[in-house]
Amino acid sequence: MAKLWELSGQYRDAAIRLRVGLDAARRRLEQAEGVDRHQISREIALLQQMLTEMRDLRRLAEEYYTRPRNWKYTTVGLVAPRIEQP
Repeated sequence: MAKLWELSGQYRDAAIRLRVGLDAARRRLEQAEGVDRHQISREIALLQQMLTEMRDLRRLAEEYYTRPRNWKYTTVGLVAPRIEQP
C-alpha cells in the first residue's frame, strides 16, 4: 500500500491535466457565442473548483506526516451539538 506522500505525485499529475483542460476551455470560451458560452463558463467554474481541491489534496498528502492538521479533509474535528434537556 502506498504512503500518502507517495500519492502526492499523482495528485500533482492530475492537477496538471486539470490545468490543461481549464486552459482549453478558456480558449473555447473566447470563440463561443450564446448558450455555448454559458455551458463553457459552467465547465470552467467546475474545473477551477476541481483544480483548487486537487492542489489542496496534493499539499495534504505531501505534508501529511510533517504538517500540523487543520482538519479540512477529516472528520476528527467534528463535534456533535449539545442538546439541552427541558
